[in-house]
Amino acid sequence: MNHSSETHRSRGRIKRRACVTCTTAKSKCEPRTDNLCHRCARLGKQCVYLDLPERKRKRKDEDCTVTISSISQDGTTTTTTTTTNSSSSLHEATIHDPADGNQDPLDADSEGYHGRPPPTTSILEGIPDIVDRGFLTTTEAEALITRFKSSFVPNFPFVTLPISQSAHHLRQHEPLLFLAVVAAVVPSAHPIRKLLADETMQHVTSRIVAGSERNLGLLRALLVLCAWYRYPAQRGNVQLVLLLDLCVTMAYDLGLHRKRGGLTMDEQRALLGTYWVSTSLPRVINRPTAMTRSKRIDECCDSMARSTEYPSDRCIRPMILTQAFISSVDASFKGLQDEEDGALQQESFVRVMVGANLRQFNALKTTLDEEFSKCPDYTANIFRCTMHYINMAIRDTALHDESLTQQPPSSTTNPSLFATSPFRTSLLWHLLRHSKALINAYVAIPDAQLPQITVFTLAQLCASLVILPRAVSALLKLVVSTHSHNNHYPANSSSSSSSSSSSSSSAANQVKVRGDGLSEAQAVIDEADYLNVVAGLYDKLKVLVEGLSAQEKGLDVAGTLCCHIGILASWYAPRVKAILGVDLVGRNPLADMTPPPASGRDDAVTAVAPAMQHVAGQNFGGGELLDEQRGYYVPGAYYYAGGTEEGGYLFNDEMWSSVLENLTGFG
Repeated sequence: MNHSSETHRSRGRIKRRACVTCTTAKSKCEPRTDNLCHRCARLGKQCVYLDLPERKRKRKDEDCTVTISSISQDGTTTTTTTTTNSSSSLHEATIHDPADGNQDPLDADSEGYHGRPPPTTSILEGIPDIVDRGFLTTTEAEALITRFKSSFVPNFPFVTLPISQSAHHLRQHEPLLFLAVVAAVVPSAHPIRKLLADETMQHVTSRIVAGSERNLGLLRALLVLCAWYRYPAQRGNVQLVLLLDLCVTMAYDLGLHRKRGGLTMDEQRALLGTYWVSTSLPRVINRPTAMTRSKRIDECCDSMARSTEYPSDRCIRPMILTQAFISSVDASFKGLQDEEDGALQQESFVRVMVGANLRQFNALKTTLDEEFSKCPDYTANIFRCTMHYINMAIRDTALHDESLTQQPPSSTTNPSLFATSPFRTSLLWHLLRHSKALINAYVAIPDAQLPQITVFTLAQLCASLVILPRAVSALLKLVVSTHSHNNHYPANSSSSSSSSSSSSSSAANQVKVRGDGLSEAQAVIDEADYLNVVAGLYDKLKVLVEGLSAQEKGLDVAGTLCCHIGILASWYAPRVKAILGVDLVGRNPLADMTPPPASGRDDAVTAVAPAMQHVAGQNFGGGELLDEQRGYYVPGAYYYAGGTEEGGYLFNDEMWSSVLENLTGFG
């Protein structure tokens, strides 16, 4: 009762503020008694208060909606709303979780504002796999997994399997990784190869794309699929590039690049593997790199160098260091290409850049040699290929200005121009030798180890097959340019973009190299020995497609590579003759190879066959011709290389470049 009356009096009390004297002096007013403050008492002044009524504040619940929620026993909610002010009423319903009366009504997770969470189980869980359906026995599966652990992992050490892990355990816990491993190990002619490709893509599309599944096992499976990608071969590597992008996306989604608390050993390998695959292929197919080197990459590299869990861990750090160096070389030349003042045309710029990269590589090579020596012996040829590839990457800027005849005549004698400098000639010779050595290093690999080689080594091989004839072409043009200038021969316009389509003008503009020029050209051709080199490579690659039909070869990466090697070898002699005006190339060893039948020929053959320019008075045409001797359809350039001495086909630089570019596409 007393409490109630005291509350009533306090509500009606007049608020006492500072007295008039303290207010005027702007001093603090502290009450001493009801009508006297300390300051006025000390100064002996009259203390007068002004009585001001207390301002009435609005209650917090005014102009608001009072919500009364009653929850029925079955979980349904009914809401009754009472509004005190209809002009500013807010209609809202608050639903409380019966299980938690203190839950925040604006909790994003409870309201589903961020969508549904990622699935914790596989959408394909419980579906019988290839072993359950009888396409592969348990014994065969165990043998394939065991072979992967012992023979395949050292070539791609970023995905390892414990020695004790069985095929059954892998099938149950990481089904996509199991399929990827089986697809990598089975021979090309295995009857379940197409089934494996279909099953793996079903997992990729259903689980990763549609189901948004994200876990380390899926990332490891994607890395294996990329490393030993063989089937199907597609023009432009569309499927392979998609798998590479999925690897990078999943690595970022899993937070491996910034995860706190450290990464497990498998996570470190997966992150390093993603970086390695994302930087290996784009350089060959001229695509931007999706992942860059970071501090986390370097930390994981150092961790792997100290690891003793698997012998293959010793191979990881040198592989990352080499790929990071290649990326830095590409970045340095990319900066020169972007310069508007034509920095790549000036010898001084190129000489400085190449020299700096060579010094860095020489400093790095000591470390690489030491770490490569710790790796298994059968990986030596792969690392040898990588060393040659680095040397090619440093010097391949010499190929950026291959068409000398497109420059004004006065520019060919300007010593400051890189295109005609002796320094460029030296770089081209190095390119010729290193690209040839890379191909020979691959040929030296024992046949039994060829299936274990990753697709990224095949990409380096394709780059060598392109760079070697381009280096030959550029050197021959330098020979022709030098000797035609000294001997006042007419300039060669067969490589000009404005070359005439008439046979008379093409024949008239051919340069006949004589004397010292002919000897220099012959030295270039002999050093390259291109036809014999590619013939040896062709025989080596046939091991990978043994047992495949003609149609199946067209769907295999190694099979399409064999096809393009045949095309390139057939066009090499006409290319040399178009530059020199004389035929200095010997007989093509692949001229007698057994071709696929017309009904099963690879569509890639026609894809890389641009319309040729006929020069012997015959009809101009770009369609296919039927070679009765070989029994299948071939482009006109094939017919030229098949033995027609007169009336062959000549082609310009653009046509030649289109042939080379398609070789790097595997299809």
